[in-house]
Amino acid sequence: MLLTLVFVVLFLGCAKSPFRTRNSPEPISGGGTWTPPSKPEIVLENLLHSYNEKIIENFNLCLSDTFVFSAPEDSIEAVNNNREWLFTNWNLSVEKRVTSNIFKTFSEKKDSLDLTLFMDFGSMVKGEWTDTTAVLSINYRLSIYQFKPTEQVDTAEGVATFYLKETGLSWWSIYFWSDVPKVSGRDDWGDFKAEYRD
Repeated sequence: MLLTLVFVVLFLGCAKSPFRTRNSPEPISGGGTWTPPSKPEIVLENLLHSYNEKIIENFNLCLSDTFVFSAPEDSIEAVNNNREWLFTNWNLSVEKRVTSNIFKTFSEKKDSLDLTLFMDFGSMVKGEWTDTTAVLSINYRLSIYQFKPTEQVDTAEGVATFYLKETGLSWWSIYFWSDVPKVSGRDDWGDFKAEYRD
């Protein structure tokens, strides 16, 4: 009996309370609308929401470590205007910095600026597809609203082609993004992003 009592006292003194709640882990995303990207299409939905909600953490979760951005028509135009550096070596760190600059600008100036991204998921075209890679092309429209000093809406439209791969945890991410304008010579997403490259 005494031995049992000693054992119970030692057990209760050393053990964690079975009724104590555990601490929750920190969330992976930065709030807002974000779904674990178990399919390639979900990555594009997360990209859309991160842009409209201007949450850089969620945007960054859409990109792979080997990410590269390409805008062929914009690159040619940049070379012709002696700005060849504008689209050169556009990798993950450049994309994160550019998008952070965009989100920061539009968040700080929300009284005078806003942007809305629309992706036409009904027009999405599935390209080459394997168990671990996918290619998705989608029409988009990026509307940039200026409220001050005068009201103005600028639009960038085009087709974005995303090359995705499955990464750890069966999550998908974008490793290559190609952008072309809807109408040759008109503004597209690449033109818009290039304005925020430092």
